[in-house]
Amino acid sequence: MEVIKNNENTDELCDLSDDHWKSRTIWVLIFSFFNAYIGHQIGEGWNVLKYSLASPHFYIDFFWTFIFLSLMVYWTVQVTAYFDKKQSWKNEFLLRLLVQILFAFLPSILFLQVMDHLYLQMTERSLFRITQNIMQFPFFLWLSLIYTLFYSLISLYTEYMLTIKSSLKFQVEKDLSDRVVFQENESKDLTHDIYDENPVITIREGKDIRLLDLDIVLICNNNGMNTIYERNPNTTPILDSHTLKYLIERLDANEYYQISRWELVARSIVKGYELRVDKNFKLDLDYPLEQQLIINKDKIDDFAKWFLSK
Repeated sequence: MEVIKNNENTDELCDLSDDHWKSRTIWVLIFSFFNAYIGHQIGEGWNVLKYSLASPHFYIDFFWTFIFLSLMVYWTVQVTAYFDKKQSWKNEFLLRLLVQILFAFLPSILFLQVMDHLYLQMTERSLFRITQNIMQFPFFLWLSLIYTLFYSLISLYTEYMLTIKSSLKFQVEKDLSDRVVFQENESKDLTHDIYDENPVITIREGKDIRLLDLDIVLICNNNGMNTIYERNPNTTPILDSHTLKYLIERLDANEYYQISRWELVARSIVKGYELRVDKNFKLDLDYPLEQQLIINKDKIDDFAKWFLSK
């Protein structure tokens, strides 16, 4: 419509009755002046002041034309606003167009014709000049048609814009919702990745103790169960059910070396190594450990390279 009211509920269709009354009044005045003016002879030389504006009939015609046209415009606006709420264009365009013709256009024509007939009986002057044709159509028919089409187009345009705004609002809300879901999933994935990279190994005093929180010097695997030794030899070794490979992948390869399928040792406790009779090598550890750590002779070169790389 001419102006969309700023309602809190944007889905509510607007009412035309109170919008742009000044501009409607101005246009009605213009059409009223033109309608009254074309009904008077202007004489030779287009002497409007002498033959039209000087006649009291001109002002009477102008006044009643303004009254009747204002009522016609008011009816057209109210009918359009009413059916905006009852029968929107988007539901069925042709049906709404038929409604506009039946309830806005045809009643307007009938109203102006009846008023013209009454005016003719009272003043012996035809107010809307039914005999005055423009392109083979009476002037009042053009007025009614113009106003009906104008407000129909305004109504159609407003509904279209409201649909676009509603779609944009829905899309913005959807994008915002998708973004929130994405951020939540990303946060969950990040948290999961962090926990996966630093898994819980044990619980002490009600708190989770994770792999990287421990100062590990040795891990020995026996029958699928890891025995984790910490820097302090007085600390009871931790039993863990993760695979040895799983733990190795999360520890620093520069600080830890897998000397066999079942054992992982930290660089910090390795003092050196010595050759055994069977040509394998025994590690010399700076750590009180009952068992011996043996490196196969096939791995000694790789171990030596790692050990001396620091």
